[in-house]
Amino acid sequence: MELMSRSQENFIVMTVIYNVITDFIISDDKSVRDARELCAELCERPYEEVSPYIKNMVYQSLTKYSSIIQAFTPYLRNWKWERLPLLTQAILIVSYVHFYLVEKEDKRIIIDTAVELTKTYVEEKQGKFVNAILDKVLK
Repeated sequence: MELMSRSQENFIVMTVIYNVITDFIISDDKSVRDARELCAELCERPYEEVSPYIKNMVYQSLTKYSSIIQAFTPYLRNWKWERLPLLTQAILIVSYVHFYLVEKEDKRIIIDTAVELTKTYVEEKQGKFVNAILDKVLK
């Protein structure tokens, strides 16, 4: 079994969270995919073989979702969480979980990773927003 880099693992976590959020918003609960199924599919292996890091990141993101959103809300001047692009939401959630709930890593590394993901998958100008909001939330 091939090991993944932390970057690859974070990409998978971001993708799972994005898909769960999207499924929740557009679904009538009949087509919501299970996060475990998404993890297994994206990792191309049975869920039992998915890395503990990915499992923990997804679990923490989904079980602490409301409190994570509350942590960002005071810093969203002139914005509402619901109006942020869904992929930006997923990137912010993954960054928060990585920093506070899974591994205490250097704040700058987490922010740089989030900004790069945002520039690559959302749009470049969102990178500045992600940088600014994470700088305030990750203390």
